[in-house]
Amino acid sequence: MKTMISNLPKDLLEEILSRVPVKSISKVRSTCKNWNVLTKDQRFANKHIEKATASQQEKEVLVITGDANYDLINVKFYDFHNKTFGPSTKSNGILITQQNSDSGVFVRDIFYCNGLLLCVLGNVKLRLLVWNPYWGKTRWIKSPTKRSGEMFAFGYDKSSRTHKILRLSKYDDDLFIHMDIYDWSSDSWRILDATFDTNIFECIKPGLSLKGNTYWYVELEDGFLHCFDFTRERFGPLLPLPFKWSYGFNESLSLIKEDKLAVLLEPWDIFEIPVWVTNKIEPDAVSWSMFFKVERLKLDCGFLFGSFLLDEEEKTVVVFDDGHTSYNKTCIIDGESGHLREVEGLRSPHSQLYIIVSNYVPSSVQI
Repeated sequence: MKTMISNLPKDLLEEILSRVPVKSISKVRSTCKNWNVLTKDQRFANKHIEKATASQQEKEVLVITGDANYDLINVKFYDFHNKTFGPSTKSNGILITQQNSDSGVFVRDIFYCNGLLLCVLGNVKLRLLVWNPYWGKTRWIKSPTKRSGEMFAFGYDKSSRTHKILRLSKYDDDLFIHMDIYDWSSDSWRILDATFDTNIFECIKPGLSLKGNTYWYVELEDGFLHCFDFTRERFGPLLPLPFKWSYGFNESLSLIKEDKLAVLLEPWDIFEIPVWVTNKIEPDAVSWSMFFKVERLKLDCGFLFGSFLLDEEEKTVVVFDDGHTSYNKTCIIDGESGHLREVEGLRSPHSQLYIIVSNYVPSSVQI
């Protein structure tokens, strides 16, 4: 059968292979040399990704965790329709070994943007690595001088479609926030002249990239969103969240495809857990609508404290506990009934590294 397929005209073979699910493309490439060359062609990649994006059957979600030895990043796909976790993709997505890294290196943070992943590595010495899971390719980024209290964001310029990296940093005894930006097209860092509130730096959580911009949750007063616009290279105003609670709450942000943010709220003073979704979101404006709310008593799992995924069509939420409690569970919440089911078999000794990307669309960008 393989021989017969190999003898097909190139255009027909390309059409057949372009229909292979993205998560199986590594198996196609390992089948034979000709298929490997064909599927690594830029024209094929663009066609393959276009089909995957248009397909309603491929709802693929990246769940990325760091393992105990920090020597690889695992990629698992979640099947919302069957409510199951599918097989992992290649188990050696990123290798950080003694041969290609300094001793003591660990994965500190991971950021997703438009099909690419930025990994922040290091302890004493900072290193940055960009990974394209579709190609299985990595690229080391020259790191700026290390400072204490560093914070990174990953986005792209919508006018040029060029990826950029933002770094916020300061010295321990310095009140001034240093801002540097890396431009993919020039392969260099430069100092950014922009305004940033020093008080926000101390209250900000890791951000999510949406439409090329990065949005952070800021723990000030009732909480806000704050956005960095990578096209204009400036920060927008503080954006309101859709709630105000008097006794505090836990919150988590999540992406819905490439056009919406969702927030899961766990208030301490009431017995309902609401999920909100943006109707509109831009660097300087946001509006929200209630997606659904669940009675806490129906969940019977204590506090969730985790990252989450949301599927609008299935009205389903998957919550990954971040390891801040003794529960350390992965749970599926049915938005219609409010019932919860625990998912077995997904654990990480470093679950704080969870990065979840809903409806992951691969990138044909060569790095």
